[in-house]
Amino acid sequence: MLEGYYIIENPGVVPAERRFRMKDLKAWGYDLHLGTIEGERAYFISKTGERHEGETYIFKGKEYHVSRTQKEIPENARLLARIIIERGNPYLEVWLEEEDVKFPLTKEDPRIILKRIWEKEKLNQLLKHVRAVGLTTDFYKDNVFTQGIPLPYEEYPPKVRRVLREVKDIHRDLTGFGRFVFQYFGEVDKMHNYRLYWTLPTLHLFDIDIANEVDKVLGMLD
Repeated sequence: MLEGYYIIENPGVVPAERRFRMKDLKAWGYDLHLGTIEGERAYFISKTGERHEGETYIFKGKEYHVSRTQKEIPENARLLARIIIERGNPYLEVWLEEEDVKFPLTKEDPRIILKRIWEKEKLNQLLKHVRAVGLTTDFYKDNVFTQGIPLPYEEYPPKVRRVLREVKDIHRDLTGFGRFVFQYFGEVDKMHNYRLYWTLPTLHLFDIDIANEVDKVLGMLD
């Protein structure tokens, strides 16, 4: 893939951490609770519908009590997450900041959570074409049915150019960072022949609205 490609690259900064909403946490499959851990006031999470207000339970040797299940992120708090790499494996760390207090919520393999989100939301393009997940996530889609010489941009049809505009919009307005490499081989039997590589910051894919936009663009030429 050394020639005949069109590239869209926004060399912005991959964010160290990102703020999220309650709708994102719900999409990940969690409830947020206010209560106590070992008698100390705390925020914590559980799988959706697993725990109920007033319930006391033991988890990993500690006693949890659910006083209230939050419907929204508290006004004086922020839901934050980051991706870290340890011993060659990615982890998603999630926590709630309330003024100067930090409540750790979970540390999990982001690949498992992303798969759960994408399956629940039926984001089949993301599920099918993801290749690697770390601080950034790589997608690769090969729809080349008839190999040939890649066409120059000037010969791209309007629908293909629209896809490129959508990618630029996502990089500019939603992620601030991204690399999209595209080869187009024309149409055969009314099917678009193309190949693409797309790298995006992983944290942004945990935003359900952004994930939907990326999935939509990946499927626009099918």
